Order: sequence, then C-alpha cells, then structure tokens
Amino acid sequence: MHAKSDTELLREYGEHGAESAFTEIVKRHTNLVYSSALRQVNSPDTAADVAQTVFVSLAQGACSLWPRLQQDASLAGWLCRSARNVSLNLRRNEFRRRSREKLAMEQLNPIFGTNPDWDQLSPVLDEIMSELPEPDYDALVMRFFKDQDLVSVGRALGVSDDAAQKRVSRALDKLRDLLSQRGITATAAALAVLLSANAVQAAPIGLAATISSAATLAGTTVAATATALKAIAMTTLQKTLIVTIIVAGIATPLVIQHRAQVKLREENQSLRQQVDQLASLGAENERLSKLLAEARQSKPPASQPTRELLRLRGEVGRLRQQNQDLAKLVTDRQQTLAPLLPSSAWADAGSATPEAAAGTFAWAVKEGNKDRLAEVLMLKADQTNANVAVDVISKMFQPLISEIEASRLVFTENTTPDEVTLWFQNQFNDGHTLFSPLTLKHVGDQWKVKFFEADSVAE
Repeated sequence: MHAKSDTELLREYGEHGAESAFTEIVKRHTNLVYSSALRQVNSPDTAADVAQTVFVSLAQGACSLWPRLQQDASLAGWLCRSARNVSLNLRRNEFRRRSREKLAMEQLNPIFGTNPDWDQLSPVLDEIMSELPEPDYDALVMRFFKDQDLVSVGRALGVSDDAAQKRVSRALDKLRDLLSQRGITATAAALAVLLSANAVQAAPIGLAATISSAATLAGTTVAATATALKAIAMTTLQKTLIVTIIVAGIATPLVIQHRAQVKLREENQSLRQQVDQLASLGAENERLSKLLAEARQSKPPASQPTRELLRLRGEVGRLRQQNQDLAKLVTDRQQTLAPLLPSSAWADAGSATPEAAAGTFAWAVKEGNKDRLAEVLMLKADQTNANVAVDVISKMFQPLISEIEASRLVFTENTTPDEVTLWFQNQFNDGHTLFSPLTLKHVGDQWKVKFFEADSVAE
C-alpha cells in the first residue's frame, strides 16, 4: 500500500483536524528538523525548542499551506527553511558574530582541503544553502538529508527521474561554488558523501510525541484566522509557503481616509477572485497535462484535446501575469500609507479601541508583562487555564515580536458588529516583511485579542 504523501497528511489535519495525520508528519521529519536546528544553535535543548516551534507553525498554517502544494509534495524543504528562520531569531547576534570571526580566520589562513570534515562544514552549511534557489534547496534536502532515491525526489518535485538527477547535480555544483567563496574547496562527490553521512542526526527520544501534543494544542488557534489568511494569498504566491505564525505589533492607530479604505477593500476582493480562478485553472492544467503525457505514449484520438490543453495553458499564463500585476498594485499602494511606526514607540495604550488593544498586546508580549497580557486576552474564567494560555502565547510570540523593527496598520475588516480583524505590515530587523492579522472582540466596554474562545481554553 502506497504511503500517504506529506500533502495528503497535512490536508487531513487542516480540513478534519486528524491528529494522527499530523503525528505521522512529525514522526517523518523530527530527526530532520532537530538536526537542522542543532547545526545552527549548537545546543540539544535549544534545538528541541526550535523543532517544537517549527511544527507548531506548521500546525497553525496547515489550512493555508496544503492547497499550495502538489499532491505528492514533501514538506522536508519547508521544514528545514523554517528551522533556520527560527534558529536565526533565537541566536541571530551570536551566530553572525561567530560567522564573521570564522570567515576572517578562513581568509587569513585557509585550512580546508578538497575534502573538508563535518566539523568544518556544519557551522556554515545552512547559511550557505539558504542562498540556493528553493528548487535546488529542496532537491538537496530530499536527496541527502532525507536519503530519498531519485524516483521519490522526482515525484515530490513534479519532474522525471532524469530531471531530478540533473537538478541534484546542478544543486551540488552550486553549493560547491558557494563554499569555495568562503575558502572551502571540495568536490561534488565529497560533498554528497559528507551530507549523506552526517546531515541528519537522531532527535532525543520522546521529542516527536512532545511536539505532536504541543502543536495540536496550538493548532486550536488556527480556526479563528484561517479565513483571513486566504486574503493575503496573492502577496505570497512566489514563495513555497507562508510564514503563518500570527504576529501582532502596533502601538497607536493609523488614520487612513475612508475613501482609500473602500478602494483597498475592493482591490482586495478582486485579488481573492483572481487567486481562486488561478487555483481552479491550475488544477485543470495539471489534469490535462497528465492526459497529454498519457496520450504521447499512444496515438492521440483527435487534435481537439491538444488544442484545448494549449488554450487552457495560455489562459493560466495570462492569469499568472495578471496576478503578478495585482501583487505589484498592492505594493504600489503601500507608498500612500503612513510610515512604519518603530517598535521602540510601543506602549500600554489601554483597550478602549481595537487599535489600542492591539498596541497593548504587542507591548505586553515584548516586555514580558504577563499580567497586562492576561487583561487584553479572551481567556477562560478558570485561573489555571488562563495562566496556561498566557504562558503559551507569551512563549510563542515573544521571540518573533522582539525581532520586529517597525509596524503599521494596513486595513481593517469588520467581521461582525462586535468583532474586527486588523491587518498589520511588520518589518523585521533583517529587512523582510510579514503581513499578519489580529482578531479582536468587543467584551463589555473593552476590546480583547481573540486567540481562544472564552469557553474553549484547553485544560
């Protein structure tokens, strides 16, 4: 019986909440994620925390991620990239300092021969691999980190066995060239042997079970924002995945003219329709491509299906171009918004308005003020459960919020009369930007951040 692909398992979890499916994903990739983190943080305990954070992120983003993947796609590359991002957030300053010192020493006294050992390659491997294109990155991870044969690699990448072999070879050559720029010289064959033998190490016993439990608990927060995440799909179609952890950060409200808000919402609705149409045509294109491949092995019954396939492919190309133009339009509109607000200006702004409550939430998480955080969250009356929820949210978001350099409110969605979703643009210290939603509910005379329903916090 053919084992289910990562995409199929993620779909079962995202659509039906099948915990067994998510547990299977964790079992498959725990060693891979743990090893990727261990190479970067150089601490078993910290690597275990990084692995747990990566799978929590996967659980939260399951609903928005699986529709973007091919049927037989593997999550290995995504998980490795996420492990690297989380590791950088935890150890950014120390890692950069060590890298600069090591690079300076290598330039002064190059010690690497044609066959570097693992201790020399490990500290810089993930940083250098991050410079590869994503298809090459995924090919190396599946071939050498996951030890998959070329048939499996080709199926996951959607290419033939020969194409998969060529991609792996080209990726090795690119990796060798990048290493040579750092003073590390090695043959492609030596790199292949070194990666296969050392890239993945066994995670601590019981880590997979711990991650599955934590990710399942965190996954309960996804339902409130799954619909909203689809609204920004058009801004991330060029990426393999969306970073789906919800990051809130704003101290004071951004005043946008009513006319600009209405126009932005109309454009947003148009973008949603374009994305839905593109996804539908993409599925049809994949089906017709398979039919064409089968037809090439025999004589085609008629020219009409081929002409129809070509017509649909042309339509898909046209819609993709339109989507790129629409994404550029969203980028151009950001120039009319107010400047980003520095995170140093965040403060306790109270909770009389949604914007003020969002600002207080970001400030409380950043400062580690759990008492104030508890006041702006929707929590169950039970004190024990409330403390658990506050601890989970504080630990989950504090490392990421601390990396935000500046934020601004982009637009507001009124879900119901007493519920609103605020969309923020967050700029991080390393220069990358993330759009994130924060849902708030009017409770009494205050606005509170809605991560959990008041009666559904886990025991």
